[in-house]
Amino acid sequence: MRRIFCAVIVAVMASTSSLVHAEVSPNQTSNYHKLDSTTLGKVKQKSKFKLFVPKSIPTKWTVELKYPYPLDITKPIQKVRLHYFDDAENYMVGIEQHKAIGYKVKKEQIEFDVRNKKSTKKIVEEDFKFDTQGEIIKLNGIEARFTPWGDHTLGGILRWVQDGTYIEMESTQLPKKDMTKIAESLG
Repeated sequence: MRRIFCAVIVAVMASTSSLVHAEVSPNQTSNYHKLDSTTLGKVKQKSKFKLFVPKSIPTKWTVELKYPYPLDITKPIQKVRLHYFDDAENYMVGIEQHKAIGYKVKKEQIEFDVRNKKSTKKIVEEDFKFDTQGEIIKLNGIEARFTPWGDHTLGGILRWVQDGTYIEMESTQLPKKDMTKIAESLG
């Protein structure tokens, strides 16, 4: 009997790195543009989930709509990702949202046949599952999970479910306290 050794690697597929720019006032020189309220309203209307936007963001920060790209408001929106930048255009925090239940995650699965030096790749679709690892933090009475970036004092991933929406916030620049303050202001 011959044995074939296989290894399986699973990775979540990343979304595109393209930008969607909203209208900008003529005196603004930033490479990143504030998402205007009209576009944001259209995104909220077409989202298949309740979209939350932070109210506690410094006024000089700008926001880009990272996903969906390109923005097509004639189709339902399954997932939204917002990126926030400070006034020096440094990336500060990203917030991703989608339905907590009934959302499908696409993963790329690669199988390696070591003996025959071959690999096969396929896309697998699974139901989204909330990751319960990390420190428990209360956000306005909601249980959230925080996972820091290794031994760093800044940043990490903060995730929770609010009114049927899965929300994930990540930052490498902000301390947990500031991330929590932004998270509590989502409305």
